Amino acid sequence: MDRNSSNVGGKFSATPSIALLNRRLGTSPAPRMLTPDEVDLLRRCAREASDVVGEILARKDGATKGSKGKEA
Repeated sequence: MDRNSSNVGGKFSATPSIALLNRRLGTSPAPRMLTPDEVDLLRRCAREASDVVGEILARKDGATKGSKGKEA
């Protein structure tokens, strides 16, 4: 996980949808509307990123609660 999150925009991505998004969206010289597929992909990326952050916070919270229990 750490390897993926530290290499933003590189070969590795935090989630499969972010990797796909990075491959599909290029740099455009002019603004344009997103296609329905691109909107769906962005929503999927947001959900996956939210899930990853939730898992990290849950592990961190569990570790914090575990260490507090050992002190008491």
